[in-house]
Amino acid sequence: MTTEFPQGKAYIVDRGKPKLRAGQGMIAGLDVVIRHFFSAFGNKIENPADTSGVFTVQYPEERLALPEAFRNFPILLYDDATGHELCTSCFQCERICPPQVIHMTQAVDPTTGKPVPAVAEFMIEYDACMSCGLCAEVCPFDAIKMDHEFELSTADHAAMTVAKADLDRPVSYYQAIAPTFWAEVKDGAYKKLQGNMKRRTGTIGISPRALGKVAKPAAAARPAAGVAKPAAARPAAPMAAPGKNMSEEKLARLLSIRAANAAKAGGVAPAEADEAVAAVADGGAEEATAVAAVARTAAVGGLPFSADNLLGGVPANTTMAEDKIERLKAIRSGNLAKQG
Repeated sequence: MTTEFPQGKAYIVDRGKPKLRAGQGMIAGLDVVIRHFFSAFGNKIENPADTSGVFTVQYPEERLALPEAFRNFPILLYDDATGHELCTSCFQCERICPPQVIHMTQAVDPTTGKPVPAVAEFMIEYDACMSCGLCAEVCPFDAIKMDHEFELSTADHAAMTVAKADLDRPVSYYQAIAPTFWAEVKDGAYKKLQGNMKRRTGTIGISPRALGKVAKPAAAARPAAGVAKPAAARPAAPMAAPGKNMSEEKLARLLSIRAANAAKAGGVAPAEADEAVAAVADGGAEEATAVAAVARTAAVGGLPFSADNLLGGVPANTTMAEDKIERLKAIRSGNLAKQG
C-alpha cells in the first residue's frame, strides 16, 4: 500500500498483526526467545529457509561440505602417473600477486646450461597471503590451484613460509575436492604438460613428493650437437611451360637441360643421361618436347631412362610380352600426344 505526501510517496507494509498495547511487545519478544531456546535441543536445521532450530554443526566431528569454489591458500599440482609438475616457472603468478608473497626460480638443464620449462624452487609466504586466488586464475598451465584446507594454525611463524615440497599435491587430490573445475581444464592442462615434458631431462620437473614413487624417466633422445636434421622431402616444383616466342634452338637447349635434370632425379647412370640428351640435341624442338615429357614421366614413375624409351621404344633386354609392349607403346604415344 502506498500513501502520498507533499514530500513524496511512502510504502506501508501491512504485516497483518494488531497493534500491541503497552507491555505486549516484551511478552512477544520473550515468546520468540523461549521458542528458539527449546527448539535448539532437538530441531536441527536442514533447510536454509528454516528459522528455528540448531544452526551449527558439532565441529570438528561434523564438517560442512565446502563448495568447489572455496579457496584458502595456493597449492601446486603434479601428475600422478609421471610425477611431473604442471608448473613451468612462467612467473605470471609471481607478477600478479598483490602482496608479493610468491617466489620462484626456473630450472636449468645441467648439461646445456639452458633454462627448461620447469620450476626449481617455489615458495609462498602463507602468513601474508590474502587468498585472493589471482595466481590460480592467471596460471596458463593450471598448475596452481586454491586448496580447501584451512586448519593451518601453528605457533611456529617460520613454518608459514611453505616451500615446493610442501606445496605439491597430486592431481587426484584436486580432482577430489573440485571435480567440475578440473574436468573443465583437464585436457588442456595435460596437453601442455606433455609438450613441456619433452624439454625436461632426468628428474627436472618431477615433484619431490613423487621421486622414488614413479618410474624413473628414460633419458630423452637428443640429436648430437652439430648434426643437422634431415631435410623434409619436398614435392617437385611444376615445370614451367616454354615461352611462345622462344626460338627452336633455345627451346631445344632448354628441354635438353630439363631432360638431364629429370634423368638425375630418376637416378639413371650418367652415360645413359648423356645419350638421351644427345638424342634430344640431334632432333628438333618437337622431339625435344616429347623427350622432356617422357623424362618427367620416367623420373616420377621410376622407368629406365634412355634414348630408346624416351622416344617411345622399349629396351631390348626386357622380358615383357609382345602384346604388353604394344599396349605400353600405345599408352606412351597417347601421353606424348596430350603433352605435345
